[in-house]
Formats: sequence, C-alpha cells, structure tokens
Amino acid sequence: MVFLICGLLCLLYYVGIILYAGLRASFAWFWLLAGAAFFLAGAVCRVPALQTAFGRMPAAVKTAGGILLALGLAVFLFLEGCIISTMTEDLKEPVEYLIVLGAQVKGTRVSKALSQRLAKAEIYLKEHENTLVIVSGGQGQGEDIPEAEAMKTWLTDRGIEAERILMEDRSVNTSQNVRFSRELMEDPAAAVGIVSNDFHVFRAVHIAKAQGLNAVPIPAPSSPGMYPHYMLREAFAIVKDLAAGNMVF
Repeated sequence: MVFLICGLLCLLYYVGIILYAGLRASFAWFWLLAGAAFFLAGAVCRVPALQTAFGRMPAAVKTAGGILLALGLAVFLFLEGCIISTMTEDLKEPVEYLIVLGAQVKGTRVSKALSQRLAKAEIYLKEHENTLVIVSGGQGQGEDIPEAEAMKTWLTDRGIEAERILMEDRSVNTSQNVRFSRELMEDPAAAVGIVSNDFHVFRAVHIAKAQGLNAVPIPAPSSPGMYPHYMLREAFAIVKDLAAGNMVF
C-alpha cells in the first residue's frame, strides 16, 4: 500500500509540474518513471508469483544491487549538499559584471523562473551602479524572441540603463551561457556574479570557474512547490556536466 501511495503521489506531482511549467518541462518524465517503479514494487509485494521470482534471485545479485543503491544514494546526498551550500549566499561586495542566465520565455514574456532571476539582478544593479550586466540566452522552441532580448526589455522597463546591459543571444545551455558571455567581457579576469535560481547557481558557478572566470554565486529564489523537481533534476545535471568536462569542483 505504501508503494502504491508513493506511485500515485509521483503521478500527481508530474501533473502539477506540467500545469506549472508546461509539457516541455525538462526531466518531468522522471516522475512518471518513478510512479511506474513504485506501482511495480507494490505489485511485487502483492503478487505471490512475483515474490517467488524475486526470492529466487541469486544472493550475489541482491547484494550487488543493494551496494549500488547505497552508493547511488550517497552520491545523490553529497550533490544535494553541494547544491544547498550556495542557495543562501548573499553577495554584498561589488563585481564588475553580472551574468544573468536565461530561462524559458513564453512568446515574448519572461517565465516565472526568469523573472525571479531578473528581480535579483535588478536589486543588485541598483545597489551597485558601476556593475554591467550580461543577459544571456538564445531563442528556443516556442519563443518568439531570444531570451536575452526579453531580459533586456524587462530590466530597462524597471529603470536599468540600456547602456549597462550587454546581450548574449546565441546560447542554448548553461555552458554556452558562460562561454559566449565571457566573450563580451573586456577583462575576462574581472569579478563576475552569476545570477540564477538558487538550485542552479552552484552548477553555474562551477561551470564558469571551469572556463576561467572569477565567478561568485548570486542566487535568486524559486517557486517552493517545484523544489523537489528542481533539486532532483539538478543532481543529475551536475553528473552530466562533470562527465562532459563542463565543470569542476
């Protein structure tokens, strides 16, 4: 019964993600898969034939599976600790540049996640009038304009001078965000603040450091109900970027 309840919760959470972020929400499929896995585990517990088949598995296979599961959990918890470590940073010192990482634009309107990043950047820019900002993001599927263009409009509408805003409108992922933004900096050794949602900023900063930037995190808040999804997805994204050589610890 516990497995069945967990499976149902996963499916309901999947529906919530789709209602919030749309059908193109990345990694949402995981919750469907998790729900199916819980339902399968519930079936194993309730169907005698499946219990018998599981009981006949060699002990070595069960032991190896348990060890792999424990190692996977340990790695996951370590990565979650890394993500959490930068989620509450509050940079007060001035930096020469901000890089605001792009997120989904719906037509020409910034999404909730992107508006949270821009609001954080707006506060910092109004407190540090000598800091320049690079808005970074290309044009993706379902977007009528590049993310960078929508971001610049959002900031100028709120009083940030257009001459302080540099646009990077080619990137399609975090690694490209950093690489193409770096090309717009007169001094690549300058101090730069990476602005993104709190769950994402650890990975973004370490991608920036891997590309030689003197980067520090400036985390923006996120929607509370999406934290389980964001935190889970981000752990897998870190593994992916480490494997691809895009980031270093």
